[in-house]
Amino acid sequence: MSQPVLSHLEEVGHWLTQRPVLGVSAEQLSSVAVLAVDIINGFTREGALASPRVENIIAPSVSLIQGALDAGLPAAHVGLMADAHPENAEEFRAYPPHCAQGTHEAEWAPELLALPAAGKFSYFYKNSIASHHTPELERWLEQTAPRTLIVIGDVTDLCLYSLGLHLLTRSQHSGLGQRIVLPANCAQTWDAPDHPAELYHPLFLYQLARTGAEVVSGVNWLGAQA
Repeated sequence: MSQPVLSHLEEVGHWLTQRPVLGVSAEQLSSVAVLAVDIINGFTREGALASPRVENIIAPSVSLIQGALDAGLPAAHVGLMADAHPENAEEFRAYPPHCAQGTHEAEWAPELLALPAAGKFSYFYKNSIASHHTPELERWLEQTAPRTLIVIGDVTDLCLYSLGLHLLTRSQHSGLGQRIVLPANCAQTWDAPDHPAELYHPLFLYQLARTGAEVVSGVNWLGAQA
C-alpha cells in the first residue's frame, strides 16, 4: 500500500529542515563553479511573475557568491543565467509576458551587478524555462569543468528544477562524476492560490535530491579570509 500523500509531504518538509551545510575548502575552489538562474528584476521586484518570496533570496545569493570570491573562487567560475524573451515568445502562451529583451525586468538584480567582480562573471540568456538550450552555457561548463556545481536561483519548480535536472543528467550521461549542489536558502518559488509555494518548493528540491543532487541548507566557504 502506498504512503498517504499528506504523510509523505510532512516527511518532505521535515527533510528540508534537516539539510546539512556544505563546507568547501580552499583546495576545492579551483574545481567549483556557481551558477545562478533568473535572479532578475522580473522574478523578484516587478512584472507579472515577480514575487516577494523570490526577492528574499537576493541577499543570501549575493552573500554566497561574495563568500566564494573572498575564499578565492575565480570570478570566471560564476555564471548568471536570465530570461530574455522576444515580444512574440512562445512561452507567453503558457505564462504572462515577462522579462522581455532590453527591458528592466530582464536585468539582473542590482545587488548582483554591484559585486566588485561582476564584470568578470559569465552571463547567459534563455528563451524558455530550460537553460540548457543556450549554447554558451555548454561552452562555459566545458571550459570551467567543475567537479562541484553550486546551483542557485528561481523558480524551484520550473527554471531551477530544469537546470538542476539537466546538469544531473548531463553528468550521469557522460560519466563526469560532478556534484550538483542546491543550497535551499538561495532557492525559492512564488506563492499563489493555484500554486502553494510551501508544496512546490520542498517537493521539487526533494525530487532533485532523489535524482542525485545534494540539497544543502547553505554553503560555508572554509577558505574565506577573516
